[in-house]
Amino acid sequence: MKQFLIIFSAAFFLLSCQNQSSSAWQTMTFIQDKPLLTHVNLGDTSDGHGDGLAFEAVLRDTAGTVVGEVLGWIVTVDIMDGDSANTVHITDRIGTIVAKFGDENKIVAAGGTSYQKGEQEMKSGIKQKRAVVGGTGKYKGIKGEVTTTRNEDGTYTHVLDVKMAN
Repeated sequence: MKQFLIIFSAAFFLLSCQNQSSSAWQTMTFIQDKPLLTHVNLGDTSDGHGDGLAFEAVLRDTAGTVVGEVLGWIVTVDIMDGDSANTVHITDRIGTIVAKFGDENKIVAAGGTSYQKGEQEMKSGIKQKRAVVGGTGKYKGIKGEVTTTRNEDGTYTHVLDVKMAN
């Protein structure tokens, strides 16, 4: 019995010392052209609770080469911040973004963003984060986060901090 425990312990130790293949975190940056926006009013006021916003745009690498497209659907959740004397109208939106790179290679991000009341697009220069929740094709098993910034010219910069599954 004692020999079995020694052999088992030695085998366990040797197996735990093997090199594990682990994927390193990497950063990918893409520039999104100005999006085509389609607002879907589902309530009695524009930009209200439950309204939808669909968008699509060309996606480029940092050299300006077209690498795919980005599609998204965002639902508005209308919220007021502050107290009754100093209310701040903030529109929170919850959505899903799909970056398509052809040949079924896609990255999917989901999460929330905040806008000033009545804005259809993010304020320029403000960074918003979403979770990278998965992907298909060569991006199968991807995880991480994407930081999106609207640029002054109406384009968007998406910086993905991601890791592929082992």
